[in-house]
Amino acid sequence: MRRVMLHVNYNGKKMDKSFMDHVLDFSYTDSGSGELDDLSLRLSDKDRKFQASWMPAEGDVISAAIEVFDWQREGQSKKYNCGSFHVDELTFSGVPDEVSVRAASFPVSSTARQERRTKVWEKVKLSTIAGEIARRAKLKLANEVDIDPSYDRIEQMDKSDFSFLLELTKQEGIACKVVSGQLVLFDESKFERGKSVATFERGKSNILDYSFSWSAANCAYRACEVTYEEVDKKKTSKATYTPPGAPSTGPVLRVQESAKSQADALRIGKNRLREKNKQANLATMTIVGDVRIAAGVIITIKGFGRFDGKYIVDKANHTVGGGGYNTRMDLRKILGW
Repeated sequence: MRRVMLHVNYNGKKMDKSFMDHVLDFSYTDSGSGELDDLSLRLSDKDRKFQASWMPAEGDVISAAIEVFDWQREGQSKKYNCGSFHVDELTFSGVPDEVSVRAASFPVSSTARQERRTKVWEKVKLSTIAGEIARRAKLKLANEVDIDPSYDRIEQMDKSDFSFLLELTKQEGIACKVVSGQLVLFDESKFERGKSVATFERGKSNILDYSFSWSAANCAYRACEVTYEEVDKKKTSKATYTPPGAPSTGPVLRVQESAKSQADALRIGKNRLREKNKQANLATMTIVGDVRIAAGVIITIKGFGRFDGKYIVDKANHTVGGGGYNTRMDLRKILGW
């Protein structure tokens, strides 16, 4: 018989039936680059315990997992580990008495999200900047990218560590997020080359709702022309990045940048073009809960005509409650380059 079980640990202690019986709804959001993952619990408080001795405190750590049984095949069980989160918000409401607890992947005690800082970085690599920011944020750095851009001089002017790093990684075409105590740098284009983990076909799969859209406004460029001045040289040059399979006609994105060489300018052009064009084909889809779905995985969509194809999951929201177990996906069609 198909069933779903929610596992919750609070400050390292597994929650037993006396706690789990209070859970009305659970939600976990696995976000893409630049956004924080979060977890929320809606709890019944008819015995008023959460207003007293059971009240969560700021910074408490919640970890959770979703386990399904006989879900896709009889006799099979699978578990989705959501990770660990830090309590940063509580809401009490009624009637009847309920408590909603929200927790985020970023440590509450960290200054990296909100405290603004001014600093000049000289003769430094991106990995060094990320490592220092991770240490200040009480996180471990997980650097999963092959490149390590270097900077002669770069200024962090009245910006939080996290917003500064996000700005920097975005310029370099690198994705960045916080997961279970780690600051992770990764290459989104590599994820796009991964294998599809699931196929969702109209009329055959458990699809609850869907929405597809395309746009040619500021996100349908065929190439990127970079006008650049080489570092330490008073010479202006141009380089044009054209992705494989690009049409022969269409708008060209034009940008002005600093670059160390033509190869560096082409890399920058690819990054700027990807950032624009990846917003051209977007979708959302809600399905019966699926533990295979996480931010960054590839899925295949069929039965929707010209919207068919491979998509990358930008955000996955898993909910468990009175309505059963559902998964909502924010998607974008992969670029393939």
